[in-house]
Amino acid sequence: MKSRIISSIIIVALFLVLIFCAHIPFVLNAVIAVLGAAALYETLIVTKYIESKALMGVSLFISVLIPFISPILKIVPINKLVSTSIISVIFVYILVVFISMLVSKEKFSLEHLSFVFLMTVIIPCFFSTIVFSYGMSGGIMNIFLIFLCAWGSDTGGYIFGRLFGRHQFAPKISPKKTVEGVIGCIVSAFSVSMIIAYVGGIVFDTFTVNYLAAAICGIFGGMCAILGDLFASVIKRSFGVKDFGSIIPGHGGIMDRFDSILFTAPFIYIVLSMLPVFEAVQ
Repeated sequence: MKSRIISSIIIVALFLVLIFCAHIPFVLNAVIAVLGAAALYETLIVTKYIESKALMGVSLFISVLIPFISPILKIVPINKLVSTSIISVIFVYILVVFISMLVSKEKFSLEHLSFVFLMTVIIPCFFSTIVFSYGMSGGIMNIFLIFLCAWGSDTGGYIFGRLFGRHQFAPKISPKKTVEGVIGCIVSAFSVSMIIAYVGGIVFDTFTVNYLAAAICGIFGGMCAILGDLFASVIKRSFGVKDFGSIIPGHGGIMDRFDSILFTAPFIYIVLSMLPVFEAVQ
């Protein structure tokens, strides 16, 4: 427990540093690129579905590239050159995937390669929505909303589960998760999102706050945090491992610590694109 608390303090400190440096060009992109690549690497290593160094290298390259799509498109408008480049990258990746299967002498199954491809798309793309959200109305407050909603869900679920947990929620996937803990996740995520909306409205008088959008982000973002945790649990249980890694003492690997953000980030990004929580005053 001590190592878990210390690691949590360090993570929060690094998060605050990121917040203060997010305005520097490409800093946020680089951090999310490293986060996505590390989570992808851990996932592929744990599953033991990727023995090809070439396939691993290309998968990680794709993972690092995706968070930089947003600033690239700001510099170079969407046109034939950009669309051709994106299609070319995807095409080359698909070629590497299937060439790896051909030269491996049936070492790779289609199931293995499909999983590798799916993870290479899901993990970096979902994490990259953090970068996309930063570029929308609300800026840094959107980042607070994503991370604190997910982490608030984790914390609330843990506290409610320890204090009131009686009924198992998904015993075959995550035996320790309880219905009471899930309720705690949603209540905590909702509370945190409303606090962020309120504080943001006070600190930044250039924004008008949409509390309905904040409530949607909190309630359903908390549910998405649960889904992210269950998604990671399904993978770990399928391959008989407790954690994705050991880089973060008391938490496990990068994927163990950030799994709740994996589904929360894209959901909140979608909500913000239609119904901004923080909208600039005209």
